[in-house]
Amino acid sequence: MSSKSREFITLIGCQVSLLRILFFFLLVFLVFPPSASPKTLYGKVLKVFDGDTFLVWVEGQEEHVRLREIDAPEVTTKTKMGQEPWGRRAKEFAQFKVKGKTVRLEIEEGDERDKYHRLLAYVFLDHSFINREMVSSGNAFFYPGPFRGMHAGELQEAEEVAKEKGVGVFDQKNGLKERPQEFRSHAQWDESLFSTSSYRFRGEKKKSLSRVYPVPANKIVANKRSMIYHLPGTPGAARVSPKNRVFFDTPFEAEKAGFRPVRILQQISMNHRKNSSALTAARCCMTL
Repeated sequence: MSSKSREFITLIGCQVSLLRILFFFLLVFLVFPPSASPKTLYGKVLKVFDGDTFLVWVEGQEEHVRLREIDAPEVTTKTKMGQEPWGRRAKEFAQFKVKGKTVRLEIEEGDERDKYHRLLAYVFLDHSFINREMVSSGNAFFYPGPFRGMHAGELQEAEEVAKEKGVGVFDQKNGLKERPQEFRSHAQWDESLFSTSSYRFRGEKKKSLSRVYPVPANKIVANKRSMIYHLPGTPGAARVSPKNRVFFDTPFEAEKAGFRPVRILQQISMNHRKNSSALTAARCCMTL
């Protein structure tokens, strides 16, 4: 075999190796896509309902905030017995930490609200991560949701450490034997007690934040306040206030105007593009 033939074979081998490396990295990005940056808000805590639900004054309005990925024991109400004394203790701990103070809320797009329309947030006070402190102090459990947030691992680890120490609800002898989720299930507990649908503040009925508005058929609804657009027929499209909404016929038009899709749509679009790139690279490797 001539030296030129050997050089040619070596060159082809290098190209194949390079394509394999590129294909590997494409798969890594496909399986572990980069997460979107959180939206940050600031507000003053007006009221603490329990260990995981606050009323916060945000951008000129009251917001019911549900601490993301934690679950505190239920407090006793006028009509139902809660998980005492743990519910009261968790509430008192949270009140001591945040009531009357200005906190930072980190919200992940696409998973902003729960079914009661409470704002899902990681809550920070200066350098203190309140969600984590509720768990590490034994006043709440780690409570994973359908979308794993950026601090989920940290909260899960905080619960494991609290269990090892046996603090609060994790005390092996006198701790809470039933997680709040299980308690709500058999006690027919209604968390809407601490949502916008039933709370009365200072004697006036609070205006519902979950109001829906009619949307023209097959129209994409963009929110000029958040710069996010919603596809026709999705729940978010009907919740955009008329004063903030802009209509488009196609996603291309919305994105050209500077709007972006909610996070789940971004993810689908991103995965579609990466799938296409990965398949293209794979075909090149097979051809060679």
